[in-house]
Amino acid sequence: MCPSTTNRPTQWVARALVANAANATNAAPDRWLTPTAGGAKIALFGTVHADTSDTRIGDFIIENRPKTVVVETAINPTHGHATGNTISLEGALATKEDPLADRQTFGMAAVAARLRDAERDDGILVRDNETWREMVESSIVFSEQLAYVAAMSVEAGLVFGDRPKTTTYRRMLCCPSVADLDAAFAIQCWSNYHDLFSTTQLEKTSDVLTEKVLFQERDAVLLKSLHDASVQAGEGSTVVGVVGASHVPGMAKLWESNSWAAIAAQAVEVPAAIDAVDESPEQFGIRRALFDAVIRMTCREDVSMDAAMTLGPPPDEAMEAYLLTSELYGTSRMLLAMLSKEQLAKVCSGWKCDPWELLEPLRKVRVANGGPGYDLELIESLRTLNFEFREQQ
Repeated sequence: MCPSTTNRPTQWVARALVANAANATNAAPDRWLTPTAGGAKIALFGTVHADTSDTRIGDFIIENRPKTVVVETAINPTHGHATGNTISLEGALATKEDPLADRQTFGMAAVAARLRDAERDDGILVRDNETWREMVESSIVFSEQLAYVAAMSVEAGLVFGDRPKTTTYRRMLCCPSVADLDAAFAIQCWSNYHDLFSTTQLEKTSDVLTEKVLFQERDAVLLKSLHDASVQAGEGSTVVGVVGASHVPGMAKLWESNSWAAIAAQAVEVPAAIDAVDESPEQFGIRRALFDAVIRMTCREDVSMDAAMTLGPPPDEAMEAYLLTSELYGTSRMLLAMLSKEQLAKVCSGWKCDPWELLEPLRKVRVANGGPGYDLELIESLRTLNFEFREQQ
């Protein structure tokens, strides 16, 4: 977990300890959520997944010793198997079902146990412990991992607050219409192009069903987990929420409007994949291809791979439509065909033809425009175009 400290100058370590101990008292959440009457205070932190620079969450936990820490990202697959699963320090030390994942879990728990025992035996507060400060200074320990270690060291329960990934993937695959998936892909295409020439970030909208499934529903589930933890901890205590930064605005809005409970109740219903949609194998192949395309454009590569492994391959009878749709929606021309005329003008310049007119055949095949989703003749023409381009090179 932690790099060796044997070669670090003692004075440098001492300065780091003093500086970080001072900073720890200033660690503040991104939002304080007003608790239900009689409930514990709720401190909500947003973090960038796999970030190593945000140390305030761990410091806040160390300073405030919450009763519970509710996390979006489970510490291991077993922890993330069901919403509300709780793991304690003793439980983490005893993990042995998944050797690879549990080895990391055990490693973090072992560090937490040392921090706890040092505080009990030697009276050294966790925040002042050299092991803790070395973790804070490390460039290889993620902010969420710091939160796990901090929570276990102060013997707070680690609650998995999100819903299982399988539920999200299946709802994302089956609940939207195919046209919804096409529209979501177009929105993300424009967002990605927009990021190339603008410093402002486009605001996500929950009006698109895929956005509701990927973000709003999970926001509501996370809020329910925080609410339940707050009620269970009781007045005078604190609970901490650790979620991806993109969830914080939506969670705050749902909490303030008190609309999270109804959404959370619906969000845990699990469709049975292909059996949940009344479609032909060809239609389902198109659906699955657009689902994969949206996940690929919206999420990190590891999430796309995880979704593919969790759901498995499309049925054999749907595979041809899946492969052809995937190929078409993966072309650069189809990405451009997702843009409006005004958006396209901002992205394309210097063409010796009208790009809007050139991309019309691709717009016609889009499901959101009433098209079939793929067209073999169009795909073959694009393959020829790519071949001719390579020959010219």
